[in-house]
Amino acid sequence: MSSAKGRLDLDVVGHTAWITIDHPDRRNAMTASMWRQVPELLGAVAEDPAARVVVLTGAGGTFCAGADISELHAIEGAEENPTVAAERALVDFPLPTIALINGLCIGGGCQLAAACDIRVSAASATFGITPAKLGIVYPPSSVARLTELVGPSAAKLLLFSADFFDAAHALRMRLVDEVVDDPRERVSELAATIASRSQLTVRASKELVDLAHRGLPLGERAEQWQRTSAATGESAEGVAAFLERRPPEFPYGNR
Repeated sequence: MSSAKGRLDLDVVGHTAWITIDHPDRRNAMTASMWRQVPELLGAVAEDPAARVVVLTGAGGTFCAGADISELHAIEGAEENPTVAAERALVDFPLPTIALINGLCIGGGCQLAAACDIRVSAASATFGITPAKLGIVYPPSSVARLTELVGPSAAKLLLFSADFFDAAHALRMRLVDEVVDDPRERVSELAATIASRSQLTVRASKELVDLAHRGLPLGERAEQWQRTSAATGESAEGVAAFLERRPPEFPYGNR
């Protein structure tokens, strides 16, 4: 049942944790309490041994129309901006995160999507970053992440104009990774594929890619992951399964 005040719902199906933005009266705009739910729900997912992938999506055919403007005072006036805390929780989360985007992905919706590892969009989705319509300065972390994704020129186009762009344009500017007709089917398949792989490799890869992107050295952490792979038998099982032409039963993800 939908809540008039809005909420985020968590549903773990198999190895996929689905977090759904549910605020239909405002096209899934995020209230202050909803922003604060993001770290809380991710904390619950982290404690669930079944979860291997997180999908963030919106209810009712739209992703998120941004921050709820009626609560802007509660969001902007907070001691710690809850939008930034939500972004940070997504970025720092150790499991892979996928944004499944339908309908509107505007303002705060783009903040959330950009903080995920992968973004899959419906062909009919619409994107925009609109602080210039409100006289609001976008959070520094959001500006930095947007610029990393799309480059400075496209970031300026989005921020200066506050215009809306279709999914094809979003793909060209690298705001999304894939545009498909049925994003739920594609994301479900992708999440299942990721969940079937070596969870040690997946977690190590996420950490090492993020370190590389930040310009930090990888050697020590890579060696630690390699030692863990050998100690747990992860790599031995992967090689044996390949040679024996059978599905691997990786020990790391089943602990």
